[in-house]
Amino acid sequence: LRCKDDVFTHLYTLIVRPDNTYEVKIDNKKVEGGNLDEDWDFLPPKKIKDPNAKKPDDWDEREKIDDVNDKKPEDWDKPEHIPDPDAKKP
Repeated sequence: LRCKDDVFTHLYTLIVRPDNTYEVKIDNKKVEGGNLDEDWDFLPPKKIKDPNAKKPDDWDEREKIDDVNDKKPEDWDKPEHIPDPDAKKP
């Protein structure tokens, strides 16, 4: 985008819309427009997946894995019934 280079004063207008499109006007005449994401480097470049990359054969797909060596603390108390503090006793 080039500025007007002459002896006159010019009105520069930038319109940015919610759908990420823009329009540049000089003296109310459109000189450029487009999509912000495509025309400007605001976002880092999108990554291209490596076609040669693969998971190891022993990769574990489980979301959570239990620790076999894990144990509850010695003072762990798990009552069979939870007492109701609002219950009225006869």
